[in-house]
Amino acid sequence: RRLGWLPSYNTTHCLRHTSQLLTKQYAIYCLDMHHRLQIPKSITDPLSLLLNKLPTRRPRSFQTRSFWTIRWPVICAILHELDHIYHGKEPPSSSDPGQKLIKWLFNSL
Repeated sequence: RRLGWLPSYNTTHCLRHTSQLLTKQYAIYCLDMHHRLQIPKSITDPLSLLLNKLPTRRPRSFQTRSFWTIRWPVICAILHELDHIYHGKEPPSSSDPGQKLIKWLFNSL
């Protein structure tokens, strides 16, 4: 695993639903990750699944590059929202979330 994306040592409440503790499972539900990431609900942790599949080398397959072109900006948006909810303040916005990876995927082929 590359990343434990929600700290377990500090409990906080969801800013959107203040009666709910912000656990990993609740964040998956609250941020509608399965739908947004186009992952079946049978996958318990869709964000970790995709983060663990991030390419470490530039993929040659157009299909793989297209997959990440669609999903990576959504992952960046989810992490941006999660940071906002977890810390209770808006992080600096990015006008083009995930564009560095997308440029890397399609550059020098």
